[in-house]
Amino acid sequence: MVVYNPIWLQLIFYIGIIAFPCLSGYMFYLAYEAFSKTGISGTGIFLFLGVAVAYISYIGLLLAKFVPAKVIFDESQFTVEMQGTKCSYAWSDIASIKNYENSQILKLFDSNGATIYVVDHMTPGYKPFAEKVNEVIGI
Repeated sequence: MVVYNPIWLQLIFYIGIIAFPCLSGYMFYLAYEAFSKTGISGTGIFLFLGVAVAYISYIGLLLAKFVPAKVIFDESQFTVEMQGTKCSYAWSDIASIKNYENSQILKLFDSNGATIYVVDHMTPGYKPFAEKVNEVIGI
């Protein structure tokens, strides 16, 4: 099985990765402007939106390196192809995972704490890959 973002989805991810930090900054700017005109009562919604979009930006930055990655997996192993390099891992090489359930990002770590792969739920092939990871980790 293969987990891979087609070009059109990569483009959407990259637009979001660039746009969301800008949008967050703009929300904070609007909060500043509202504060100078109406005081604290006018800033709440802009601050809330700024923080929410900043969180989405953080998740996007976690994912950014792995947007063009391609993962090929079977019952015994998985291979991460990224920027012309291939790294093969046995399923047992996954020491831990971090599942960002709200943003639906799955992050895999090796025994040294290094990130092996980060995948979004929209990536084609995500569901069978996530099921296999959860089976291996024992979730």
